Amino acid sequence: MTWLASQGRWLPGDALRLVVAASVPLAGAVAGGPSAAAMLLTLGGAMALRFARVPTVTDLVGQAVLLASAWFAVTGAYEVVPWLDVAAHVGSGAVLALLMRDVLLQLRLVPSEPGRRGAVARVLHVTSAVVVLGLLWELGEWAGHALLTETIRVGYEDTLTDLLADGAGALAAAVVAERVAAPRRAVR
Repeated sequence: MTWLASQGRWLPGDALRLVVAASVPLAGAVAGGPSAAAMLLTLGGAMALRFARVPTVTDLVGQAVLLASAWFAVTGAYEVVPWLDVAAHVGSGAVLALLMRDVLLQLRLVPSEPGRRGAVARVLHVTSAVVVLGLLWELGEWAGHALLTETIRVGYEDTLTDLLADGAGALAAAVVAERVAAPRRAVR
């Protein structure tokens, strides 16, 4: 069965993807266009998890983390609970690391060989990819602040903290993923 043909099946995570899709216009109604745009990016992440065909648990937890992070922004929770922004970036970085690991392996852009050398290479590639995605997110936040509305919170400290949290979450998830995958490779 080809990858595209396998996409036609209904997956357990698709119900949550419908919630994410419904959240796009709802976020726009609650907090305006920039919030709808952020929720649309969340939908992109939810769909990427589907297309990568990550394990069901990773899919569901990943979508929940991304959706919660987006709704925290829409509802202003980050302003009420200051540490929540860092926690959301750590969680999102971890989700993106699991996604990027699967995608990079499927596309054969990282070494798949077992052992320490392959594992270290995968961890570095995955963590770097997530940090680049985090940088793109931060540039988008800055552009939204500069061009659309000053209600989008940006600043030197916020940006650096977010990037460090993205990297920390990605590194932790990439290391754990390698630890979990190592016994499976040894059995083969």
